Amino acid sequence: MENLKDKIKKYAVSRGADLVGIASVDRFDGAPDGHKPTDILSDAKTVIVCAKRLPNSVVVRGLATSYSHMMDVLSDRLDLIAYEMAISIEQQGGVAVPVPSGEPYYDWDPDRSHGRGDLSHKHAAQAAGLGRLGKNSLLITPEFGNRVELVSIVTSLDLEPDPSVEKELCPSKCMICIESCPVNAIASEQQVNQKACRSHMILKLPHGETIESCRECRRVCPAGLK
Repeated sequence: MENLKDKIKKYAVSRGADLVGIASVDRFDGAPDGHKPTDILSDAKTVIVCAKRLPNSVVVRGLATSYSHMMDVLSDRLDLIAYEMAISIEQQGGVAVPVPSGEPYYDWDPDRSHGRGDLSHKHAAQAAGLGRLGKNSLLITPEFGNRVELVSIVTSLDLEPDPSVEKELCPSKCMICIESCPVNAIASEQQVNQKACRSHMILKLPHGETIESCRECRRVCPAGLK
């Protein structure tokens, strides 16, 4: 007989998720205060994380406009998946709060141009067994490398967590993302200078719209070349 965890994961896939993982809230004990699942939902037991893949061609060869638009499309789609999952969980008697896949969020340091989401999706994904963080701080998955976008749902349902990924997905001696960054924003392993990154990544088009133009650390990562 299908259990609730399997039912929820199957539903997420049916709504468009490429990957789904489950983490218990005790795996977030090291998260900063104000950014733990229980800060979002006081009786949280579980975090469900969904991923959607980016098209390889857009990452490797697409114009900045195509890449930026695709990121917007994935963010909207992931937020819709999280919404539909929250409704489904409520119909089964649980409580569920989707965390925005991107903005808005409260934590912003204007001096450093440093933002922190209400919950770190990449750390949640690592806790949920979807992959491991690479040197450039992006999540690397066994299936799609770092070419994924993420969303999380915090819920009161007590679901069995998925096992963590034990295999090292970012080779210890590989420095290609660090060496390829145009503004040397990857200061140390998994630590990115957001001010330097944003100064180069955000491009203003002639008619005033801004787009996300740089994805070099994602493009060159060998883990994404599948």
